[in-house]
Amino acid sequence: MWAVAALDGVLLCAAYLAATSVTSVSREALPYGLVAHLPYLVLFLVVWAGAALDERLWSINGRNRGLKPYLTGIVKAIANATVFAVFMMAIFVPAGLDRAFLFAFAICSLIGLSASRIALHAFTRQVCRLGFAVRSAVIVGANDRTAELVEGLEPGGRARGCRVGGLIEDDPARGAETAEKLGVRYLGPCAELDRLLDSGCVGEVYVTLPVRSCYDETLAIAEKCERAGVPAYVVAELFPVRIAASRLMYIDDMPLLSLSTIPETQARLAVKRFLDFVLSSALILILSPVFLAIAILIKLDSRGPLIFAQERVGQNQRRFKMLKFRSMVVNAEELRQELERMNEADGPVFKIRRDPRITRVGRYLRRYSLDELPQLFNVWWGQMSLVGPRPPLPSEVKDYSWGQRRRLSVKPGMTGLWQVSGRSDICFEEWVKLDLEYIDRWSLWLDFTILLRTFRAVVAGRGAA
Repeated sequence: MWAVAALDGVLLCAAYLAATSVTSVSREALPYGLVAHLPYLVLFLVVWAGAALDERLWSINGRNRGLKPYLTGIVKAIANATVFAVFMMAIFVPAGLDRAFLFAFAICSLIGLSASRIALHAFTRQVCRLGFAVRSAVIVGANDRTAELVEGLEPGGRARGCRVGGLIEDDPARGAETAEKLGVRYLGPCAELDRLLDSGCVGEVYVTLPVRSCYDETLAIAEKCERAGVPAYVVAELFPVRIAASRLMYIDDMPLLSLSTIPETQARLAVKRFLDFVLSSALILILSPVFLAIAILIKLDSRGPLIFAQERVGQNQRRFKMLKFRSMVVNAEELRQELERMNEADGPVFKIRRDPRITRVGRYLRRYSLDELPQLFNVWWGQMSLVGPRPPLPSEVKDYSWGQRRRLSVKPGMTGLWQVSGRSDICFEEWVKLDLEYIDRWSLWLDFTILLRTFRAVVAGRGAA
């Protein structure tokens, strides 16, 4: 992984040199161009690291992954990193960047990275075709999982570095029928595994037996493979969970099976936090005159504090004070009980489209979501993210079902998938469904598209309550 990541870094630096050379007006201007565009390269490399991890571009395994996913992932990652880097440079460098350089750098990066993946892929396949890394696999078990496994191993055959030598099954009739259907050899009952391992012709063993009912048999096969020095892979659904992804992790030498529905890639989460910190810092500085203007308008319109700090429930049900510009009268919380019968939202949410508690200035602030701007400080402090499920009130969480509580498993955001899909115009069930969909589909690219769609929705004043 790290070798491929280092190769990507070298190629991107080479693309930077090539793009600067091509777009420089003269040889004397080249050093100036290299220095002037250097901040962009640094930002691009940081975002590229997260995008590459997001697309699994550093997981090189020619036997288990084709070339197309890598090339598609490279295009997506370059687009992702380019847009993010340009966006941040536009904030920090008002003069902007040379468009010719940006185009040349993107093209050079695409060519260099794609060529490297094609070369690595071709080298791996050629090594396998020459027979240096081809392993003969034996499958133990004849069932639906066996058919799925053969379908995954067989395409590409020798070029993928694996050839299915046959299957073993204690039931001769079922074993022979399955083998004939899948186009592989039936090698006999499980007792034949000893002889096959002793012959030295088996490179891998795949076990498709149901672990819960065949635990002892699976353990015996694993021990035999261990003694023979042959890797064994158990294909099994230990826990029939619908959404959670499973992966093996270690604490010291203790293996753990992780069943998680939330993103666990620390590198990508670190990039997300980095972008949250940088963008919130920049926006706080840029929008400081807007903050001052809104503060003056609120003070002129009604008496009371400028900021409304409300307790909300964040990631893992941790509570924090979410900040907003005050858009209601001072005693709004006391008046809520009198207005409960007018609630227009379903589920444990309280919303009134023409809420009488909203001030004149507050109505305009809410229409364009300007009352939400102080939450940039919540993002800066790490309590929230720019994109994520909206943080609910403690009183709302009390009425959540266990399935709905899963939306509290990630850091809450200023905007999210449900806001750009209708904002306050959708029902509570659809709201929760979209939040859970965001958690399951999360990527840096999804965050960026949500930010763009949020900007369009806010400018249009669509769906705000």
